[in-house]
Amino acid sequence: MKNDFSTYFKTISLFIILFLCGFRTQNAIYPEQVDWDTHFLAKPDRLSPHAALTVTNWHYSYSSKISGNNLHIDFKFSGGIVPSQSWVKPDKIRVRKISRQLLNHEQGHVNINFLLLKEGEIQIRFQKYTISNYKRLIQANANKIGKFYSDMQDRYDVETEHGTNLDAQARWDDFIRNELNKYER
Repeated sequence: MKNDFSTYFKTISLFIILFLCGFRTQNAIYPEQVDWDTHFLAKPDRLSPHAALTVTNWHYSYSSKISGNNLHIDFKFSGGIVPSQSWVKPDKIRVRKISRQLLNHEQGHVNINFLLLKEGEIQIRFQKYTISNYKRLIQANANKIGKFYSDMQDRYDVETEHGTNLDAQARWDDFIRNELNKYER
């Protein structure tokens, strides 16, 4: 009886651990939530008229194998905020309300970058490739999706006036939230 209980307990424990790990993976579909202390570590650019700068990146890589007429491509995608290049001017965020509004705006940049990561993966991974065109098409798709989201980042700043136009910021917040909802499981 003692061995049966021990086996049962181990089985239940393993199930709980697997469930929690699975749950954590589900959360990975959301962009990282930024905060001033963790994600804005670079020295502020005092010549910049802006109160903060969020630097994000997006990377993809692949390896390919050709066997006869068969092409197999393994992709890897990553992206996120680059804390060592992102900065904030501390004197600009002393008022709590302004700090929250600015951090929300900077979160928008991270969220747009996350959209690039997710859409880039879809656009690149699920394209039909042939042995003769895969290198060119992968690069063309990456350039196209990268430009689209880079232009979106620029429009976001222009339309929200870097987060100072609260009505425009609210419209962008809604738009970004709706776009992020497309990637929920």
